[in-house]
Amino acid sequence: MVEANNRYTQMQLNQYNELANQWSEENRDPVVGTFDLHNQWTDYEILFERIKMAKEKVVLDFGCGPGRNIVRYKGIFKRMDGVDISPINIEKAKLYAFKNGIINNKFYSNNGVDLSEINSDEYDVVMSTITLQHICVYDIRKNLFKEFHRVLKDGGIFTAQMGYGFPSPMTVGYYENFYDAQISNRGCDVCIQSAKQLEDDLLEIGFKDFQYKITQVGPGDCHPNWIFFSVTK
Repeated sequence: MVEANNRYTQMQLNQYNELANQWSEENRDPVVGTFDLHNQWTDYEILFERIKMAKEKVVLDFGCGPGRNIVRYKGIFKRMDGVDISPINIEKAKLYAFKNGIINNKFYSNNGVDLSEINSDEYDVVMSTITLQHICVYDIRKNLFKEFHRVLKDGGIFTAQMGYGFPSPMTVGYYENFYDAQISNRGCDVCIQSAKQLEDDLLEIGFKDFQYKITQVGPGDCHPNWIFFSVTK
């Protein structure tokens, strides 16, 4: 059992609240970093390759920040909701979505270790970008994987991107529980050396049909590569 009130997620909460306070539509780089370059990065479309009849799907964006993905991909899905550790990010995301004509979606502020605010079997798709790679505590990441499985409907898809490759600067090993990290958001990431590390965890949880692609690294990141991976429930 991962404790919700732990020093690592408290550090993350403080850092992301501070960054979220700086974010505005005129100053869009805090939180995300190179916001507009990420919006132009077409490799993110790999996330959606396994999703059929997207217009009928309800999607949860884990680590939604100020709502970049929700606005960027509006119109592709029936609905895209957002969840983030920072309640300030969530307020910014609500406003950013509303200003872009998105009025029917849901937003959740979570505790950084689970999705207790969300009902089981709620979503067709859970997606995540430039978020999970920043969590350098193995037990928290694995617990979140379990939560993604719980909130997905049968047949649902979990699809995500993370940093990949070794050696990678400012990272800790995949199985380390580095609760003492003093910084997040690329300051201390996780190093994935093999896709099998992800596959083993996800299949143990109950997911199936693990697929992945190794790509070039995206904007502002210094992992050797990125990995896009997906599984079904």
